[in-house]
Amino acid sequence: MEYIIKPKKVRVKDVYDVAVIGGGPAGIGAAIASARKGAKTVLIEKRGFLGGNITACYVETCNHFLHRANFDVGGIYAEIEDKYRQKFGNSDDIRPNSPHRFSSEYLKIFLDAFMRNEGIALKLHSFVNDIIMEDDIIQCVIIQSKKGPVAIKAAQFVDATGDGDVAYSAKVPFAQGRDRDGRCQPGTLNFRITGADSKLLSEGHDHLAEIIKKFREDYRAGKTGLRCHRQDIPFGRLTPAGQISYVNYPCAYGIDPTDIDDLTRGEIECREYILEMYHYMKNNFEGMENIELASIAPEIGFRDSRRIKGEYVLTEEDIETSKQFDDAILEYPRFYDMLTPDEKLLTHGDGSWEGRGYEGHIYVPVEEGRTYSIPYRCLIPIGVKNLLVSGRCISANHVAESSVRAISACMLTGQVAGTAAAMCSKENLMPRDIDIRKLQKTLKQDKVRLPKYLKV
Repeated sequence: MEYIIKPKKVRVKDVYDVAVIGGGPAGIGAAIASARKGAKTVLIEKRGFLGGNITACYVETCNHFLHRANFDVGGIYAEIEDKYRQKFGNSDDIRPNSPHRFSSEYLKIFLDAFMRNEGIALKLHSFVNDIIMEDDIIQCVIIQSKKGPVAIKAAQFVDATGDGDVAYSAKVPFAQGRDRDGRCQPGTLNFRITGADSKLLSEGHDHLAEIIKKFREDYRAGKTGLRCHRQDIPFGRLTPAGQISYVNYPCAYGIDPTDIDDLTRGEIECREYILEMYHYMKNNFEGMENIELASIAPEIGFRDSRRIKGEYVLTEEDIETSKQFDDAILEYPRFYDMLTPDEKLLTHGDGSWEGRGYEGHIYVPVEEGRTYSIPYRCLIPIGVKNLLVSGRCISANHVAESSVRAISACMLTGQVAGTAAAMCSKENLMPRDIDIRKLQKTLKQDKVRLPKYLKV
């Protein structure tokens, strides 16, 4: 059964030079970069706070794979992390020798002030699900509000939604999940506990790491009896108050991150797993006998969904060969991190990228000196003139996406998109017509790490 929705008049609420849709890491980088280049910029976010997966899904350890690695991410991400540390230190974390972790709650407050100081117009509780487009040019994005649809007009747009929602509305082709079956990595609903005992840390020793190792061994031996198909339980910060800021465990497999019925199933399924795991932790982990379930992340988080078709599609072969691009806009350490899309293959494979997501998980750590480049063309969707994409939905295949999805990488591609959008707005250009050398020079001045072969 189908119905035709009657046309509605939509009022243009505001007009901007650059509109960034999505307030996660990519959107944050894009909005800051755009505003700093003098563009009148709006950042539109569906939730009541910024931070994306860091705050909404408790993914507080953003650069775990770079811990002890000799690689400076640079750009706006490095600036935000540095200024956050100045204000909030190590986020009350007492775990020794740990990578930097944000507090999702402190970060919400930090980002509010940061955006205000940058002069960025912010619209929260603003879900964009449609556009107005004429002659391949987006005129407005449509926010569904409590008072009905509202239009925001801009000269340039940056899709930082993670799922490529704006590009999808503009009918840009996309891929999702693996080529053979479209299956994505599982969705995860993190949770937070309090009441952990200080004996989890003794004589500078982190017993949480031992718990993780023992749990994996018990899972593989079939001893846990838990229904959730997950053999790892990464833990977040441990605070003096006995809070473990996240338990990264409950996973729902076979979920389409863009389907409301699948999302509903995933949320409910993961909450059941959380309760099971909570009781398991109380009964089996020393130092957690008196824990309490403190909170469940506001929403289930995903590692991949739509990948927008751009003028170039980045592949793992490009990453492996460190392919050189004349239009490279950043350099990043070569690594991969893909949870297996198949719950029955958790214990299969050796983590190598050659399995391409069909033979178990992929995890390839950073190696000294091994980097790759992302070309600007991966940010330019085909078929739309005044749109750039950023974050995990840029143009890449499924394996390459498991590298570019890293939070700092998302913020960097956001910074590039925001910089380019502001330049285009000021010079009355479309993104594909930009002077790439001028863009590269600007990015280098703004401390984005570019490959040495460019000689910028």
